[in-house]
Amino acid sequence: MNGIILCRSKYGSSARYAQWLSQETGFKVIDTKKADIKEVEKYDTIILGGGIYASSIAGIAFLKKNITALKGKRIFVYCCGLAPYSDEVIGILKNKNLSGELSDIPLFYYRGSWNMDDLSFPDKAMMKLYIKMLEKKDQAELKDYDRPMLEVKDKKVDWTDKKNLESLLGLIKAKGE
Repeated sequence: MNGIILCRSKYGSSARYAQWLSQETGFKVIDTKKADIKEVEKYDTIILGGGIYASSIAGIAFLKKNITALKGKRIFVYCCGLAPYSDEVIGILKNKNLSGELSDIPLFYYRGSWNMDDLSFPDKAMMKLYIKMLEKKDQAELKDYDRPMLEVKDKKVDWTDKKNLESLLGLIKAKGE
């Protein structure tokens, strides 16, 4: 089994999952910004992971741009976000990131971590505006995936857990199904 893990991590959760995957599979990890399709297409299994920003998976552009060169490969995508896992969250992420030629690619969602103090200035400003918008909404109108933002806005939390990778690792290690 030969493979590679492409990862785009801004605040560390996606990179943590990539390192855990690497430990379990022996696959090397490379940042999607440094990935070269000529190198990536040499592998049978490609795992792409990234954080979620405005429902977009960081690094997914590499996959979209190069999907033709990767036909016939075993491809898996994982992403990390703040919201708890739900079918609604998965549906939103699949529709925005894995439509068309990418629609058959398995998607795995993991909760990441949160620390407002770690955010870049633009991200912090955007998140503070988003939180204010959520606080003004009628609580009954809030989506389940918005509630955690109000619960953790001023806290430092880390939901990453190596155990979350079990189902993805099972697929990776399966022989070509």
